[in-house]
Amino acid sequence: MRLILSGALDRNPNLQIISGHWGEMLPFYLQRLDDSIPQAASGLRRSITDTFREQVYVTPSGMLTRAHFDFIYTLLGAERILFSLDYPYQSLDGAHEFIDSLPVASSEKEMIAYKNAEKLLGL
Repeated sequence: MRLILSGALDRNPNLQIISGHWGEMLPFYLQRLDDSIPQAASGLRRSITDTFREQVYVTPSGMLTRAHFDFIYTLLGAERILFSLDYPYQSLDGAHEFIDSLPVASSEKEMIAYKNAEKLLGL
């Protein structure tokens, strides 16, 4: 949040951030933040939500929950989700099944599982 409100992301529009644990709860507050801190007051070029959508990727970090996925997928789309685990703090059990169970096209599952990371990291 500090990177957004300080204008750091506005000043560096090509900078991409990865945030774990489904965005560290920030995505769930974006609309509230937009309503509470209007652009005119923040001095930012874009809304907080638009900045987040354009410059932040989120990972589940082992929180393999369908409800969290559904919310983030609706907010950001598959192109902003990077699959990750929280090893060694979370078990690797269920990781493959989680990806397989997602209610999205195979092409989007591939994006989430590895293609987004390849693109972002230039692999």
